[in-house]
Amino acid sequence: MRRLALIALVSLAGCGGESTRESAARTGEIDVSNASVEEVAAQTKAAGAQMRFDPGQWRTTIEVIEAEVPGLPPQMAEVMKKQMLQKSTVSSCMTPEQAANPNEDLFAGKSGNCRFDRFTMKDGKVDAAMTCAGDGSGAGAAKILMTGTFDKTRFEMENRIEATGAGARQAMKMRSRVTGERTGDCA
Repeated sequence: MRRLALIALVSLAGCGGESTRESAARTGEIDVSNASVEEVAAQTKAAGAQMRFDPGQWRTTIEVIEAEVPGLPPQMAEVMKKQMLQKSTVSSCMTPEQAANPNEDLFAGKSGNCRFDRFTMKDGKVDAAMTCAGDGSGAGAAKILMTGTFDKTRFEMENRIEATGAGARQAMKMRSRVTGERTGDCA
């Protein structure tokens, strides 16, 4: 659940003037450009008290809305689309401790190949664009756009990903939606 909550928080970032860790802690707002994942993680953690989700039972749904994988044989592309275009829902308990102390490492990941072109989170809205460089192991470059809304009891994010594999001529494109809502106290 901590991972889902943090992904939701990260997905909820948006545009504006440059914020600092101190201003994020004071206002709960983040607005940076050309920032590392670690910088955004630090500001998200600092802003945590201002933008926490309420603890309790949460239902989170992840849905791939569109998927385009060029270069695959038609039958394989169709099978892959059917698998990808599945909706999955999980229910989990977010404890008061988890709500109060989000772990920023969950979205920072282990890759140093990504930077936020912009990340804005304020007034219950998130708007972010991230660019990831290929890592030389076959993973190609990617551009990720995230927009959404949130409050203490619900969130909704839409993500658009355009990625190229090593040596690929055309980009794979995917659009997904992640929604979550607090459904009550933990059982």
